[in-house]
Amino acid sequence: MSGKGEKYRMRVFKKISTPFRRSNPDKAIIIVNALDPQLNTIKSFIEACDDFKIGYTVFVNKIDKIRGYKERVEEIRRELDLKDINYGSAKTGRGMKKLSTYLDLWAGKRIVFLGVFNSGKTSIINKLCGTNYPVGTIPGTTLEFIETKIDGTVLIDSIGQLIDVHKPMMVSIDFSDCESMVDKINKVFSEEIIGLAATQENIIEKIKEVIPVIIKAIRNGKKIIVTGAGASALVAKEIAGQGTECGIPIMVFTNDGAETQPVSFAKGLGEQEGGLSRYISIAINEGDIVIGVSASGGTGFVFDTLKRAREKGAITIAITENTDTPLGSYADYILKSEAKPEGPSSSKIQTAHLVIGHTLMLVLADELGISANESIGYMLPEKLRNKKMGIK
Repeated sequence: MSGKGEKYRMRVFKKISTPFRRSNPDKAIIIVNALDPQLNTIKSFIEACDDFKIGYTVFVNKIDKIRGYKERVEEIRRELDLKDINYGSAKTGRGMKKLSTYLDLWAGKRIVFLGVFNSGKTSIINKLCGTNYPVGTIPGTTLEFIETKIDGTVLIDSIGQLIDVHKPMMVSIDFSDCESMVDKINKVFSEEIIGLAATQENIIEKIKEVIPVIIKAIRNGKKIIVTGAGASALVAKEIAGQGTECGIPIMVFTNDGAETQPVSFAKGLGEQEGGLSRYISIAINEGDIVIGVSASGGTGFVFDTLKRAREKGAITIAITENTDTPLGSYADYILKSEAKPEGPSSSKIQTAHLVIGHTLMLVLADELGISANESIGYMLPEKLRNKKMGIK
């Protein structure tokens, strides 16, 4: 194959990353998290396996956490356009016998386990092989490809986010099919729009559910507290700024320390600092609304703030791309974006979270009856008489 066809093949294959290619798999078991399927990424795995003639099966894990799991499994099957699909639970052991038949069928082959983080790849391998590899709810427990040999068959555990670190903007936009700067500019806009459209389709009912809860809290004299780290800190501050302009009682706490520290955007400084979540919790009262913003759902002080807020009787809301995480577990309500087809920290997620935040604040203000004139009043300077310089 040559020309556009070959270029397309490589673009698709890059979605499963350089490390995956080097693992040289013969077959694949694709794991889907029933709680948070993230089917755009799963479709990328399937597309690449089909294109490179790597045999695969799809297994829906964590059905023990879903009421009416059969309906969820059927929805996933239809969305992935599969004739049949396997399902079960690594925790309960259900479905493991069926998966083991693939190990027999593919005896002597190299079998890679694919799936987003927290889908249960490592837990399933532990069940099948009797191994004891570390597992956890925090995204990123498995950070390297690990091979386990059973009677000549090799099972390969993969990392939760499969990306090619050699391509531009590897955490957000794939430019490999662009031929000019204009193509790249258009690609960014189109990808952002696609992410927003996918998010809008799934989040409207959740926002409708949350708005009355926030209105009730505010009318009872309560406030909103919003927090986030790094890129999510920018989203949190934007939400609080928009809310303040609308006269909504809202506070914001982030880990960046000051606006002059942009390194926090990339590095997420202080994400593991429990003292920060303890400090934030001082401001939280019973009945307050606490919003945690985290694309991964695994930012330490953010999910710990929601945990502490719950303990104090506050109402907790998560804005995230990943629900089966500590942040999701401590949230009474989850506003989930659907913007990420690949990559661990996508700019598309930040855009979607900004729009979710704008939607919350603007609809909330309108439902509270705040007029445009009132809103302008909240934006005007409020100067106070002040001491003269030099007087302490």
